[in-house]
Amino acid sequence: MRTRLLAAVLVCAALNHFHANGKSAEASRPNRAIAPVAIDKDHDAIRTVVQQYMTFDPAKLREAFYPSANLYVAGEQGDLRTIPFTQFLENVSKSAAAGRALPKMQVDLIDHEGSAAIAKVTERSDEATVTDYLSLIRGSAGWKVVSKTFFVDRHPRAKDSSGTSSSASAENPCASSEVSAFGYMAGEWITSESPVPSAGAVKGASRTEKILDGCAIWEHRSVEQNGKELFDAHVVLAYDAATKRMLLFYVDDRSHTQLYEGRKQNGVLAFYRERPDPDGAMVLIRVTYAQQGKGFTQTVERSKDKGATWEAGGVTSYEPKH
Repeated sequence: MRTRLLAAVLVCAALNHFHANGKSAEASRPNRAIAPVAIDKDHDAIRTVVQQYMTFDPAKLREAFYPSANLYVAGEQGDLRTIPFTQFLENVSKSAAAGRALPKMQVDLIDHEGSAAIAKVTERSDEATVTDYLSLIRGSAGWKVVSKTFFVDRHPRAKDSSGTSSSASAENPCASSEVSAFGYMAGEWITSESPVPSAGAVKGASRTEKILDGCAIWEHRSVEQNGKELFDAHVVLAYDAATKRMLLFYVDDRSHTQLYEGRKQNGVLAFYRERPDPDGAMVLIRVTYAQQGKGFTQTVERSKDKGATWEAGGVTSYEPKH
């Protein structure tokens, strides 16, 4: 009984204290400031740009990249390949037109300080895993990509129970064709020709790259002499699966169109074409490519006796532009 009476007295005392002060004990504690969660607007803006890139939609890519942006990757010989943003857009459009599915993509990292930022994106497909490093700058137009450096890790072709190559090779019939032997030609080059003509040195520039999933190699080459353009040309080396032949197609802005057929001779694949000389005599032309140092050479030879003997026509040397 005494215990219950004491408890009741304590409760009454507490209630009296509450009403006397007009507030509860909790309310009487000093106010504690709650720190607001920091909102990183730059981080969100950078992620938006990266997500625009991941759509591979040409319109959104134009919003995400500076027009002067470049893409960089190491070539098969360790040389630096530079791909202008305009060429990247063209490649994306061609892939979309061919119905190629987008790879699975994820953002692995975003880091920024001031007006500079980097982002790491991983692309995964059945053929390869591609690691992208995007460099971004915050300018007057907001965050945009100024460059992309990437690495392609191609997956080894799986084999079925019989030990033969799986459908991966069927999806890319050029993976093991003769075209792959000319992969060293990809890059940006400065060209020079020898012997030097009496009219002056002939020099030029070339941009060469693999196209169509490695089914062809495309070159855009311009040549000048004494500061005057001699010609602007496009060259395509490609493999024809039906005839199992390599072909070389040349066309320039001087209305010269040439088609060469590749043949193996002494372990080297050379390209041949027969044409008439100004005097009407038929001449066989042979064009061969060979790696040399960090670049390569293109050698042209002529034969008036159907290949029994050859005379030099000239050598074009390709040296890395950068």
